[in-house]
Amino acid sequence: MASPKTVWYLSVLLVFCSSLEKQDCLETPNVTSEESPTDGSQVPSREKREVTATIYEKVGEVEFDVYNIPLEIIHYLKSHVKSVNYPILISSVLNVTDINITTECSSDPSGFRCRCEDQYSWSCDQCSSNVSCDEIVDGKTCGCLNDYPSDGKFCQPITNLTACPSPTTTAEPSTTYGEIIEIELDMTDISATLIDVLRASVSGLTYPVLISNVLSVTEVNFTTACYPNSTCRCEDQYGWSCDQCLSYGSCDNITDDSCGCIKAIPSYGPFCQPITNLTACTTPSPTPAKKYTENSTTTTTPSSTTSIPTTKQSIASSATPTTPSENTLDLQFTMDITFESTFNDVNSAMFQDINQTIVDIYKRNMRGFISAKLNRLKSGSVIADFTVITTIVDNVEIAKAKADIVSTLGEKYNIKFICLNDAIFGNGQVNEKVVVYCKPDEVGQKTAICERNGSFSNRVDNCVLKEIDKLFSLSQALVGTDLPDFLERLRNSTFNLLGRIVASPATISTVVNILKNVANVSRSTPINKPLMKNFLETAGVLTSKGAKASWGVLNSNLTKNESSAFLGTVETLSNFLTDDFFDIETPSIFLNKTTVNNLFNLNSSVLIDIPASEASFNSITIITFDSLDNVLPARNSSSLNNSVNSVNTINGKVVLVKVNGTVKNVTFSFDVLNKALANPQCVFWNFNLFDGLGGWDDKGCELQSEKNGTVTCHCNHLTSFSILMSPSIPAVLRVALEFITYIGVGISMGCLVVCLIIEMLVWNAVTGNNTSYMRHVSIVNIAVSLLIADIWFIIGAAISDNEKKDLPACSTATFFIHFFYLALFFWMLVSGLLLLYRTVMVFSHMSKPAMLAISFSLGYGAPLIIAVITIAVTAPGKQYIRDNDGVCWLNWTESKALLAFVIPALTIVVINLLILIVVLFKMLRRGVGDVTQPDERNALVVIARCLAILTPFFGTTWGLGVGTMTTPNNLGIHIVFAIFNSLQGLFILVFGTLLDKKIREALTGRSQVSSNRTRSTSAATSSSSGLGFFRIRRRNVFNVSAAPTSSTTGRS
Repeated sequence: MASPKTVWYLSVLLVFCSSLEKQDCLETPNVTSEESPTDGSQVPSREKREVTATIYEKVGEVEFDVYNIPLEIIHYLKSHVKSVNYPILISSVLNVTDINITTECSSDPSGFRCRCEDQYSWSCDQCSSNVSCDEIVDGKTCGCLNDYPSDGKFCQPITNLTACPSPTTTAEPSTTYGEIIEIELDMTDISATLIDVLRASVSGLTYPVLISNVLSVTEVNFTTACYPNSTCRCEDQYGWSCDQCLSYGSCDNITDDSCGCIKAIPSYGPFCQPITNLTACTTPSPTPAKKYTENSTTTTTPSSTTSIPTTKQSIASSATPTTPSENTLDLQFTMDITFESTFNDVNSAMFQDINQTIVDIYKRNMRGFISAKLNRLKSGSVIADFTVITTIVDNVEIAKAKADIVSTLGEKYNIKFICLNDAIFGNGQVNEKVVVYCKPDEVGQKTAICERNGSFSNRVDNCVLKEIDKLFSLSQALVGTDLPDFLERLRNSTFNLLGRIVASPATISTVVNILKNVANVSRSTPINKPLMKNFLETAGVLTSKGAKASWGVLNSNLTKNESSAFLGTVETLSNFLTDDFFDIETPSIFLNKTTVNNLFNLNSSVLIDIPASEASFNSITIITFDSLDNVLPARNSSSLNNSVNSVNTINGKVVLVKVNGTVKNVTFSFDVLNKALANPQCVFWNFNLFDGLGGWDDKGCELQSEKNGTVTCHCNHLTSFSILMSPSIPAVLRVALEFITYIGVGISMGCLVVCLIIEMLVWNAVTGNNTSYMRHVSIVNIAVSLLIADIWFIIGAAISDNEKKDLPACSTATFFIHFFYLALFFWMLVSGLLLLYRTVMVFSHMSKPAMLAISFSLGYGAPLIIAVITIAVTAPGKQYIRDNDGVCWLNWTESKALLAFVIPALTIVVINLLILIVVLFKMLRRGVGDVTQPDERNALVVIARCLAILTPFFGTTWGLGVGTMTTPNNLGIHIVFAIFNSLQGLFILVFGTLLDKKIREALTGRSQVSSNRTRSTSAATSSSSGLGFFRIRRRNVFNVSAAPTSSTTGRS
């Protein structure tokens, strides 16, 4: 069992009895005895003193610090003391006659308390001077103090305590005071049955209920019940006042003076009042009076008592749609008119018109409306600044009120929205700073400015989870004794709210501030293993992969150093660890505090070597971060500015090393994370770089070697280290490659569109038999698949180029690119199988529907299955797409998801090459024309030619693609792959369409028809041309196998 989370002290009362001859060492004895001779003779006095034994009794108090002792041992100690048999012999002259535990001091969330055990109490003086945490009983004792006793005396037996001295005052007649107190009980987790039992118990009480000799309860009544849907209903004989019904909105019918239900929970009271005390609603005057009043309770007392008024203080909380509190909203709108100084005359018709409209509209639209006021009109066109005070802040209600302002005053004062229907900020005017309030369990607000182009810019999200905000408030008053409970609560909260924390830059920033406060407390409090583990688990949440985008937002703000401060908190705590040695392993951070050793191997990813001559320290602390690259930017000392460096990448784990001494010679060996990067730099995090912003610095570190995926660095100091690497291909060449790729893909897409148009024009003329039909079905689907894949490639490239990568959109683009590129290869396989079928199985005649069903099942069904399985297996672990270079394509380094494309594609290439060998062998052996008609023979020849050219071409293209993965630093492979990949569409057009004689003849025939129709002037023109055309069309359409006639009619 873990150690108790509070500080414990036990005071033990020991009663010693000693038989000693020296009296000057103890107090006056309680018992004296003499021995007499049995024979009755008297003993001389001197001899008496020599043989007389005196018994002395002494009461001693012993204080035990049991902080690190488990609770079960403390409870065992208590029970064991009670069961001891006395006396306990200490020596021949000393024994213990009684042991009692008198006092127990401990800390809990409410503070430090010292409580007395049974039959013991604090004296009256101690209760008064140290502040009692319970009632003083009988005017003389109390059982609990709010502090450690200032005089050092612990609890005493209650039989030894005397009453407090009575103050010398002049006797006055006693006065009875009556007070009505409202108590709010949170019964969220209590069943309705128990609430009914409580209600019945209260109604059945016998009054008065004596609390003390001067205080009694004369009556208890349930008045109000509030529910999770933010409605509050009154109990029988109670109601809401008219003002509250109007302010919060009634959920039943308002009578002349009250309602029984409102649509909010009033945070400042009062709650439901006796219906006999409620007055009728007042009739509103023409000018609405301000409804904001001081919060106070109205007290009612019996006629025989004196009334003491009390005031409840309203604690303002952050505005949320469901938690009503008194909030002041500073709002404005802009009128496109010329400003005049007279506009601010409060008595002018314009000022009063705008002010009254604001009051009416916001009173009508906002349930918690209290008041509204136009403050001033200022220049900038004309800007109306006004204030609304409300108990309920709802973004929907504010947006509706803004729309009503525009519709009511828009035409009169030229008010209009420019930014429309934004998903977060709704509508806005030019240069308006739109404020949106956070969710109910968050504090803060979101802001944005409406630009003239109709979009919102400068979007700022300051919403922080309420639980984290509460922890931040607690951390500001944190002391060492509170650390165990606080860090455990912080750890649990961050784990429970992980998804929302990592998605919110403002919440991450608040957690960093909490950790900074914890680090400050650690300077005076040793950090043991349990404390450090909770701290590192909390820190690990902030380094998770999901937080990378939020850290990108924080790091782009060059006025804050949140990432540097985060690393600083870990370094600070590592300086104040307890002296014992221990290991802590969390999902993303590993800590090892150990003795001196020359070689440290950290999870086989980082190797640290400190020469024996440098080992002048007793212990070493090493903290390894698996994913701190998600937190720290890659800016370094060689950057031209303080911006996040877009070329360099943290390509190794970050390791923090601390010793209780000095080291000037240390070697690090890092395993690189992304082998596609090169140009390693050995760096450490310099907190002072860029005027305190922080960055990577190579001062005192140098590269020793780079081989086999390992980078070795040598440094002359210790702190936080890692390696920076960058793409091996220079930026200029990368731009050239992108240019080649985009131009080539554009040409490819154009060729594919031309191919599809040609197929559409000649379809009827070239699909006369099943073989030709299936050949053209295949080529059309090959072209369609590659065209759609290229379109998604362009979309994926656009997504990758964004500063903030949209992961869902990137995953979608990757899925469709994967699917349609696979479909391209599977339709190539369909063509190959068709060629094999018609060449080998000559006398077999499969029906056209059967061939289509098999072709589409293979051409699209198989790719769909592979693509779906790939994303289903890799996406849950966030290893579906490439993350190291921002490209929207299948992951290679972590999950090898790219194999789901490479293996099927290259397998199809091999199968098609084998088919070509078989077909070539058959054709050379007996000739393909022996058993096939001329049109079929032509189709088979075209298929064979396509496969013979396109299969090696596609195979070479994607073989080069694999080469770019295995040898990413080879510039030549990248260039050749870019060229081949970009020209696939051109090859399909040329070898799949234009080199087909039948297609060329059909295109020529259409051209001749167009020419003949242009030249024809009457129906009497020689019919031989028309007959020639029909012969050509007949031959092409019906695939007549006879040789064409020698007539040349119909051709020009």
